[in-house]
Amino acid sequence: MFLRYNIFSITFFSLILLGCLVPGSTLPASNAKNLDKVVHILLFFMFSFSAIIGFIKQSQFPRLHFDAVKYVIGISVFLTVSTEVIQHFFIPRRTFDVFDIVADLVGIAIGFGLFLYVRGDKKCGF
Repeated sequence: MFLRYNIFSITFFSLILLGCLVPGSTLPASNAKNLDKVVHILLFFMFSFSAIIGFIKQSQFPRLHFDAVKYVIGISVFLTVSTEVIQHFFIPRRTFDVFDIVADLVGIAIGFGLFLYVRGDKKCGF
């Protein structure tokens, strides 16, 4: 049941890891300024929103069901910081960028805000 409801969040999690952890020399050049920030916002928005919904819908792990928002925000923030630290120390031609972290946090906040809007006044795990 967990995988059934979390296939989208696992897909976006994988896309985040793939995009953030590839060497800088393999990334395509872009003429659009700050396009990477838009990509960060979109990926973390989609991950956090789909993970909150998926954690709530699944029933295999009751703790994830009832505390979905706490777990997803914690996982998302950890993923945000850890990918930037890994980029800085271990990935060739990639650097730590505080604005990437800000963009990721904006995406998480938008996902959480959309969840609150969609969910309404029902209990949502926090």
